[in-house]
Amino acid sequence: MREWMSDADRSPILHMGTFEAELHWRENNLAILPALPDKEAEKIVTAMDELLFCFCKPGDLLLTRYASSPAQLDYTSALGFDYVANTANLEQFVGSPLAAVTAGQLPSRARPADQHPVSVFRLLYEHGQPIENELPLSGAVLSPFAWVPYIGEISRKFGIYSNHPSLEIVRRVNTKRYSAWMKQHLDLKHPGFFVESAAELEVIGSELLRDGTFLIKDNYGVSGKGNLHIETPSMLTRILSSIRKQEEKGRNVQFVLERFQHKERDFSCQFHITEQGDMDILSVQWLANSQFAYRESLSPDIQFMDRLEQAAYFDIMMDIGRQLYRDGYFGHVCIDSMTLEDGSIEPLVEINARKSMSLIKNSIDRYLRKYNLFGNMTNYTVSHDGSFDHEQLLLELEREGLLFLPHRETGIMPLTSAALSVNHADIPPGKKRKGRLYLSAVAADEPGKHELLSRLEHLLERSGLHILN
Repeated sequence: MREWMSDADRSPILHMGTFEAELHWRENNLAILPALPDKEAEKIVTAMDELLFCFCKPGDLLLTRYASSPAQLDYTSALGFDYVANTANLEQFVGSPLAAVTAGQLPSRARPADQHPVSVFRLLYEHGQPIENELPLSGAVLSPFAWVPYIGEISRKFGIYSNHPSLEIVRRVNTKRYSAWMKQHLDLKHPGFFVESAAELEVIGSELLRDGTFLIKDNYGVSGKGNLHIETPSMLTRILSSIRKQEEKGRNVQFVLERFQHKERDFSCQFHITEQGDMDILSVQWLANSQFAYRESLSPDIQFMDRLEQAAYFDIMMDIGRQLYRDGYFGHVCIDSMTLEDGSIEPLVEINARKSMSLIKNSIDRYLRKYNLFGNMTNYTVSHDGSFDHEQLLLELEREGLLFLPHRETGIMPLTSAALSVNHADIPPGKKRKGRLYLSAVAADEPGKHELLSRLEHLLERSGLHILN
């Protein structure tokens, strides 16, 4: 991406993205696993693109679905991040995307079986002309969270430079089927079984239950959605009933079945493949997940990194990267991995051919390293009535001596603003809705981190925000 240019003469990078990219890769008319919908949580995810500020270098552009609050922009500027961001919500130029989905106004290629919000790229393409008055899009180099539909359209319409694999390649390498194939291709353990009918699911699932339990994974599942742990024949029977009903309505079946592994710890590896096929391993991050969903990223210790070296883990990452490149993909990759209770390493759980939360955490690490400091990345989902906003949060953190700034050695670094109140427009009096705060706790050690988070939790509760996670 024009790496040879200095910061002074390079083109500005345009950072933007849709975080649940899998929903926009998903093929139409696929059967889905039973799940309880959470529209408030879905809307919070649409506001996660604010996290991309941490990739910005001087002169870069940040275009988010919901504009960062002026107080957050002042705060990130105080941290030393120099970028230009939109000050108006992109959504203000169009009616609610969620309402449009409900009304069935989206074309078939953008509406999968489980309906979802319109991507930020489609919003920009169809309603983003006023954004040009704020951001000099023409000539900027696009660096998205993931390559999804409508990137080609915005590039042509606004004169944005983008260079990426075809969307069909991106879709293919991000499926659970491709991850299962990669395990088999590299002769790794537990490759999984791809099934395309309820009948296949019944036969293979019943066989797996004879030796233990197993996971059903949606071919395009993401962040805790599209995964089910099947522990008994009766659970399998209930799932089969749901899938058969969907088959009868004409939906196609695409699931991967994997033996359930008794996990010790989740971790991930981030690397980048250049257009020429060179690979750069960027980071390894420990993960704390809850019900298969992301909860926290932590920096591993040197003993763990040595353990990975001794297990030839990075050789496997290089093998995966080389095969991805042979299959036509280049760009950012995050490999989900885990250690098992028996002491072994499961190097490949899933391939995510995109940026990741752990890559964002690595960017925070690089920032803090300038000050010889360390931090984590985590989030709090809260229920509140909208009366306590992000500006007040920053003021209260400062008043309590909790707000991180570069001249301080410890503190809470808020990473987003819009996600806290994205569900609170036109909220009835007395009504509470979900919001979320993404943050880094900067501390010298684990006890220091826990003390910071404990003080933050008390502050949130005192301010009328009930912590849900």
